[in-house]
Amino acid sequence: MKTRILKPVLSFSAVAFAVLAAFAFSTAPQKTSLVDVTGLDPNNDCEPTSTQCTTISGTPVCTNGINGPQLFDMNLSQTDCNVELYRK
Repeated sequence: MKTRILKPVLSFSAVAFAVLAAFAFSTAPQKTSLVDVTGLDPNNDCEPTSTQCTTISGTPVCTNGINGPQLFDMNLSQTDCNVELYRK
């Protein structure tokens, strides 16, 4: 009688532990890559535009309108807008 109860309980415990471990050790997404960036127009003294861009590469570059100028973000020293942005 004890072995009939013990076998299902042990197998259930092993599966539950495996599922818990799979979620406990998975990496969380980086929050910095999820932030939208307002594009800056380098032709207009780095004036902010209303266009929202992202820093995640792999998509076309972010432009102001369809055939407008390419938009950039400020560099780390905040002296020039030369960090390439991409379309969301």
